[in-house]
Amino acid sequence: MPVFVRMRDQLFADGRAYPAYCEEHKAASRSRLRATNLKDLKARADRSWQLVAPAIEKLQADGLSDVQRYWIVNGFACHADGEAVAALTRLPAVAYVHRQVPAGALKKAPPRSPGWLTKREADEQRALQLLQKRGVEVPFVTDGVQVPWNLKAVRAEQAWQLGATGKGVKVAIIDTGLLCFPPLVHALWQNPREVLDGKDNDGNGYVDDVFGWDFGGATRFAVGDGKKSHGTMCAGILAGRPWGKSNTVTGVAPRAQLMVLRGSGKLSAYEYAAQMGADVLSMSYMMMNPDLGSFRGVFRTAHEHLAACGVVSVGGAGNFAKTAKPGHQIALPKDIPCVIAASGVGRDMAVPSFSSRGPCMWDDVPFFGDYPASAPLQKPDVCACAAGFPVWHWVQAPGRSLKVQWQNADGFGLVVGPRGNSFSGPHAGGVAALMLSVQPELPAWRVQELMIESCRDLGKQGWDVTHGAGMLRADEAVRLARAAKIH
Repeated sequence: MPVFVRMRDQLFADGRAYPAYCEEHKAASRSRLRATNLKDLKARADRSWQLVAPAIEKLQADGLSDVQRYWIVNGFACHADGEAVAALTRLPAVAYVHRQVPAGALKKAPPRSPGWLTKREADEQRALQLLQKRGVEVPFVTDGVQVPWNLKAVRAEQAWQLGATGKGVKVAIIDTGLLCFPPLVHALWQNPREVLDGKDNDGNGYVDDVFGWDFGGATRFAVGDGKKSHGTMCAGILAGRPWGKSNTVTGVAPRAQLMVLRGSGKLSAYEYAAQMGADVLSMSYMMMNPDLGSFRGVFRTAHEHLAACGVVSVGGAGNFAKTAKPGHQIALPKDIPCVIAASGVGRDMAVPSFSSRGPCMWDDVPFFGDYPASAPLQKPDVCACAAGFPVWHWVQAPGRSLKVQWQNADGFGLVVGPRGNSFSGPHAGGVAALMLSVQPELPAWRVQELMIESCRDLGKQGWDVTHGAGMLRADEAVRLARAAKIH
């Protein structure tokens, strides 16, 4: 069976450790915390491995295979039979052996098909060609720029007027990739120490990771996608630049950079984001299996460690109001306390019937045991816009009910039609980027606190299960971030 072996030596060993750490480091410098905790997490993993390595070597001869080590949670994934699992639980350095649910969630990526690789190489070449032409990006101004209603709803315009544009902030986006065309080319993050030469120039373990990495297929091809590109739409909401005759800006943070990652639910993608300096992690996936059991705790620890390394995690609250029972509509990883979960509304501020409702519980998860049904976790955290606004995309995608607002001769343009809280999440990611662009040293937990504090109340007074704390207010969040005291 596929399992994850959790070691005892964790930065945050149980549910009490992370809140206590946040309180103790409420005004600490994010960059200093990142440097300290990256080093600390890796050192813990190395020490623990040295303790168990002789036993693992023996077990690999009979009953244990496919070992893959991690440091974002101190432990390793592997396949083990019953006897091997029993032997693992007896090791003093081991705290718990989790069954991976879904089965093989952390398995090594299967190879991509030759056809897929050929298409993505063409996408990569297109990106490189456009990058050569893009030139130096000028400061963002709104003169002559069309601003869609969703950006006005979260008060992005007012935040821009305060000097917050996302400049200098790296947002790692775990999604399907993105189509490379002008409104997103300026947004592409490039690894400054890597070139396409078949070598691992920066020594991070990934060869030619110029734009990010494909953790779903173990390839360098992060950019590019099929004609139905979920990642392109979300990327545009995060950081899309004005383009074309309409000169429409779609990005909440129109000067942020996008680190493109593939591989939903891969701890190695989390490690890459932290190691390579991502400030925000935007996630468009959700594990809707109701029987994840103890395995939920692995991802909660991972996200708490990410926050300690300076990464603000965000994502949509889900689209499962009609298909999941109350208390299970917002699932992993959006049900984690330190992950900002965004529900959605339409242009009329009405909650769509699909939008997942809270709250969430953690009382049956080892090492945590908090947030029982009598005092549940308040999720979602915030509310944004889920449908009815223009997004950048390939306008000729088959099988979609899309209204084309504008397109160029190559078939790229603005479309209206996609719906879902996948599009609420990037609004929150964009607001986080705006906050960090004016206060780069703000710790991740303070970003979450101030974002929630700045929301405009919707629905029932105070927090509620559909809107969370209310509609994002980017300008107020920026003001609070700028005023925050950092030591």
